[in-house]
Amino acid sequence: MKRNSTLAALVGIICSSFLAIAAVAQSLPVGSSGLPLNLDFEQGTLKDWKAEGKAFEGQPIQDDTVAKRRAGGSSAHQGRYWIGGFEKLGDNVTGTLTSVPFKVTHPYATFLVAGGGWPATRVEVVELASGKVFFKAHGEESETLRPVLVDLRAQQGKEIFIRLVDEQTGHWGHINFDDFKFHDKKPKLVNAIDVAKQGVVPEADTVLHAGLSGEEAVKVISMPPGFKATLFAGEPDILQPIAFCFDDRGRLWVAEGHTYPIRAKDGEGRDRIIVFEDTDGDGKFNKRTVFIEKLNLVSGLEYGFGGVWVGAAPHLLFIPVQEGDVPKPAGEPKVMLDGWGWQDTHETLNTFLWGPDGWLYGCHGVFTHSNVGKPGASDSERTKINAGIWRYHPTKQVFEVFSEGMSNPWGLDYDEHGQFFAEACVIPHLFHMIQGGRYHRQAGTHFNPYIFDDIKTCADHVHYAGNKGPHAGNNRSDAAGGGHAHAGLMIYQGDNWPEEYRGNIFIGNIAGQRINMDIPERKGSGFVATHAPDPINFNDSWSQVINFRTGPDGAVYFIDWYDKQQCHNNNPNDHDRSNGRIYKISYGEPKFEKVDLQKLSDEKLMKLLASRNNWQARHAQRILQERHKDPKGKVASGLIKMLNGNVPTDQKLRALWTLSSIGSLSQQLGIKLYKNTDEYVRAWTVQLLIEGSRSSSDLVAIGNELVRMAREDKSPIVRLYLASALQRLPVDQRWDVLEALYNHSEDAGDHNIPLMVWYAAEPLAALDTKRALLMAEKAKLPNILSFTVRRTAALGTPEAMATIVESLKRVSETQKTIDILTGLNTALRGQRSVAMPRGWEELESKLASNSNPEIRAQLQALSLTFGSSGALASLRNTVLDKNADTNTRRVALESLLGAKPADMASLLQALLSEPGLRGTALRGLAAYDDSQTAAKIVQAYNSFDPGEKRDALNTLVSRIGFAKNLVQAVAEEKVPKQDLSADLIRQLRALKNEELNKDLEKVWGAVREASADKQKEIAKFRQIFRAGGSQPGDASRGRAVYDRACAQCHILFDVGGTVGPDLTGSSRGDLEYILENMVDPNAVIPNDYRTSTIDTKDDRVITGIVKKQDDKSVTIVTANETLVIPRDEIASIHQSELSMMPEGLLDPLNDQEVRDLIYYLRQPGQVPLPKVTAN
Repeated sequence: MKRNSTLAALVGIICSSFLAIAAVAQSLPVGSSGLPLNLDFEQGTLKDWKAEGKAFEGQPIQDDTVAKRRAGGSSAHQGRYWIGGFEKLGDNVTGTLTSVPFKVTHPYATFLVAGGGWPATRVEVVELASGKVFFKAHGEESETLRPVLVDLRAQQGKEIFIRLVDEQTGHWGHINFDDFKFHDKKPKLVNAIDVAKQGVVPEADTVLHAGLSGEEAVKVISMPPGFKATLFAGEPDILQPIAFCFDDRGRLWVAEGHTYPIRAKDGEGRDRIIVFEDTDGDGKFNKRTVFIEKLNLVSGLEYGFGGVWVGAAPHLLFIPVQEGDVPKPAGEPKVMLDGWGWQDTHETLNTFLWGPDGWLYGCHGVFTHSNVGKPGASDSERTKINAGIWRYHPTKQVFEVFSEGMSNPWGLDYDEHGQFFAEACVIPHLFHMIQGGRYHRQAGTHFNPYIFDDIKTCADHVHYAGNKGPHAGNNRSDAAGGGHAHAGLMIYQGDNWPEEYRGNIFIGNIAGQRINMDIPERKGSGFVATHAPDPINFNDSWSQVINFRTGPDGAVYFIDWYDKQQCHNNNPNDHDRSNGRIYKISYGEPKFEKVDLQKLSDEKLMKLLASRNNWQARHAQRILQERHKDPKGKVASGLIKMLNGNVPTDQKLRALWTLSSIGSLSQQLGIKLYKNTDEYVRAWTVQLLIEGSRSSSDLVAIGNELVRMAREDKSPIVRLYLASALQRLPVDQRWDVLEALYNHSEDAGDHNIPLMVWYAAEPLAALDTKRALLMAEKAKLPNILSFTVRRTAALGTPEAMATIVESLKRVSETQKTIDILTGLNTALRGQRSVAMPRGWEELESKLASNSNPEIRAQLQALSLTFGSSGALASLRNTVLDKNADTNTRRVALESLLGAKPADMASLLQALLSEPGLRGTALRGLAAYDDSQTAAKIVQAYNSFDPGEKRDALNTLVSRIGFAKNLVQAVAEEKVPKQDLSADLIRQLRALKNEELNKDLEKVWGAVREASADKQKEIAKFRQIFRAGGSQPGDASRGRAVYDRACAQCHILFDVGGTVGPDLTGSSRGDLEYILENMVDPNAVIPNDYRTSTIDTKDDRVITGIVKKQDDKSVTIVTANETLVIPRDEIASIHQSELSMMPEGLLDPLNDQEVRDLIYYLRQPGQVPLPKVTAN
């Protein structure tokens, strides 16, 4: 069992006996007594409410249990208590919760709702006299509560009541609710649910065109008045453009990606680089040169330092370029770095650009795993990356991960102040990237296990429509921005487009075949990006803009991959290789002027640093970097003069960046700049001076100034850069700066600073635990104390644990006590038994009488972990007490299972007759090898609901003895044969017992190994499907098959399990795509979805996806639960080359079930389940 859910459970147990009464807001409705009603649940009970049925047993919920059980999730409730329909009893119970009546005294009301997106999981507001439901709302298949506005003007003076209705079982069969309040005026709500649109599936997008020629396509592009689109190049002159850049003469260097999606054998690559030039200014190329051919899996390209830099996994290549008018290689490609992965060929190194600091920057996707270093480097000399932004210095030849996280970024740019922004797919689409930041990940975990939390999106919106999540909005999101899939990002800083576009963020939207525009507004140390109308729409469903950049004339150039196939697909034949194009979009007719910046003098290049066109400024800066390494030359003097002059911030920064890149930012000058009046100059000086420091004496001198700035500087930007820079300082030199940053209470609500400070502080606990805790106890930033406790406890030494106990004794504030206990409980998750730390018994006696229920709950959970016999006995008595409410007993049972006492099997077997407890009992029995278990489960099997049957079967396939009983029960028809799905069959075979396999073959039939000829199988199921004619299946029946065979692992239409990938946004309309993935699920599997098998020391076999592991425990997600297994209970772990999705999934289905399932998978939206008892 997961100990975090155990902890939440213990809080619930204790709170059932004590009332936590909070101050009540004045806007709460009042009852007949004249006192405010408990419509926000802050009394910790259901006072003023009446529950019927089982759905609301054990409510309300205390604190954010969603965040504890779902990575990146949040309940977003108000106060301490809320209604969380899933948190206690899950999705398989129904009931109502009705408030007492109250008079409407205000014209408006609001409440928070979440949970199921069904009309059957709803909030009703009802007139008392007539019984009329005049308002209703439901969640949108998310656990995160969102506000709803109720217009009560027509009901003023009348009596009404609230009714929560849960009539839905199965996926998302629950409702969350909180905080009903009156308002004098119509409030402005953020992220509110639009009730008028609930239940309405967004209409399918209408895209006017598809499969146009380049000449036709450019004519149908929609743009604001005054803009002009030109076809710069089209097929056959350009095919499959995947990356591009400009050289210093304004020529376009474009990489064609013919090898994608499968890397060719060495020497057999088919990619090439073509150089285009417009010599007469008509916006179209008239000179085309093939620069190089036979490259392999190219994905990134940039020009500079005498050649082109090419990303072609596993290599970062440098190809020198001959001087002269005709671009030719001056030598063979040189491998600068290797170790780049290509497990997922659309998530390789990409989107190259020169950063403001003179480094080459690029993106990297989450499902590709790289270990980057110079050719021949040892593993210890390499750097791992699997999601994030990286950089490489072209002359120092140093590689770094700049920031870590996100999903599959293919767009990166920086603004006039050097602030980087990157786009993403699936997860929220925009992130402000900070050096050393760790960001929201689509999958996997951060390399450092002590990160504990990461930075989220800076956007206040999404680009997909509807309430079913990102994938369900595909091809239905025209009004919201086109969909969740993005590629390409540019911050416009040219001099051709109108001023209103300057500084805005432009993002390519693939499914929406358009360019989105977000407007970044500064807030604290970061930004909030709001959505503006989409300025450009290509109106062509084949259009797939990959990247775009400002050119030398200020116009913007776009490369369009152009393909009917929008999603990544590993079948090369699914991609059209015959087309591609490059567009130029300008405002009016830009002034044409031939350029060759390499021929300009240093003085002219320095003047270009002030250009309003960032193409000119960026190229000029790079050329100066290429030319100069003279710290005291004329260029350096001119740049210092510019930096100290009365010029705008962006010009000061370009001078500063260039000074640093040519080696002319001295320590003396840098320390002087620490006191510059411009916050961005101060901030950037912090970063650049630390990066340029070469000796310990340099760092000491700088360190004194950093402490002063951390204490005195009023700018959150400067404090952010200080936190970022600290990660580059030796750990023992961070103390004083961190202590100063800890004291800025004004940063407590900042989007970035608290976590960036923690990333720098994290190693301190290992260096000096007592000092780290003493400092954290005084911190005014959130999570610093609890995170420091977690990090200290992770050391695992008696001394570290004793230091935490001493900290608990020192603090007197309730919240700090809770923070320490929470941190300690979280750190010990997955460890069933830990030696009791010195001083614990004394502390336990002191805190046991504390009036705060959460403190007592946290204390009991820790005492259980520390082996307290009294805590075990108390929980066992609670489970056995049939007079106690079911929820209290269930959570006590979960706590016991988390501790895993030796004598639990008979108790769990007895609980199989109790509906409210048997799901937990069934899952718990897998942990105990008891000879009576299998027979007891089989005997009660037919009384179980569908979810309990699934739990029962997963337990029965976990041990050889259990499994033999199961197979016998199938033979005797006590368990229906059709209940054994393909994944259960594979689990049975994973037990590797010859006798069991023979018995299984008798009842199931031959369990064949993977077929070598998948195409024959695909052809067989294709024929079965097509035999159904024009209406081959029934979508509702197909959904029932899907729920039985697939939903425990996959989300579809935002419903289902999260073991495997979300299917909603895949190419489900393509019959071949469906069949290929169902028949051959092991063709291409990201590491994050490979199956692992854990063999425990007591002969249990657990199959699932390992989501997290450290030296204490392994977290594995199975088809029906998430388990945290202590390392000392594990005999072996084996990660296979197979997907969690088994082969043979279609084999047990009859022909009509196959047709129904495939027909359902091809539907554009959700359909209802058949109206049968099981559903």
